[in-house]
Amino acid sequence: MRALRMILLTGICIGLSGTSLFAKQVSLPPNYDEAVLKKNFDAFMESLDMLTVCKDYPKAVRKLLSGDPEKQIQAVKTLAETGEIEIIPWLLPFLEAENKSLRIWTGASLDKLISSYILKRRDRSMPGVVIGPLRPNDKDLRPLAWVILKMFRRPDDGNTHAYAITITRYVGLYEFVRELEQCRESRHPAVSNKAKWALKSLKLQQEYENKTSSKGADADKK
Repeated sequence: MRALRMILLTGICIGLSGTSLFAKQVSLPPNYDEAVLKKNFDAFMESLDMLTVCKDYPKAVRKLLSGDPEKQIQAVKTLAETGEIEIIPWLLPFLEAENKSLRIWTGASLDKLISSYILKRRDRSMPGVVIGPLRPNDKDLRPLAWVILKMFRRPDDGNTHAYAITITRYVGLYEFVRELEQCRESRHPAVSNKAKWALKSLKLQQEYENKTSSKGADADKK
């Protein structure tokens, strides 16, 4: 089990560590410590029972490891549809696949899996889209920030940054405001428009969190 985790983590780290930096850097200093992001990410990966995926979805795992891009794309889609967070470590290495279609489908599937998982906590009593607090047994996905940062550092292909933006918004990675501002200048409308949406939406989310935390503090005083 531990050996399997180490193989996957090594593949993820080797692939993502070689990503290209932005062609144009934002002058603002980063709001994060990359070493801390990496440490949190590693701990999160260790906490997931990846072996369960082999037991529950053996056919999909075989396709994923087949080396055939078409089969791998099928597997990526199938696994993402499960909605299970334990799928994430199996998808991450394919964000760096040589096959462009496989890379794009992996990013799209990761986006769908994470967004769907978090939107289950949407507070529908509020206007707009705001995410409620973690519930019992919910997993905190903020440790995925390290991977999202690497996605932001990929060349702007019109897809990868868009997926990173959506995940940033729903996970609530406020530390990546600098990266979102960068994406507002993208030549791809799908990226620039989504970045503007995410910045506006994160502001709404922050206001919601401040309001709910204030109510909680007032309740405690009573």
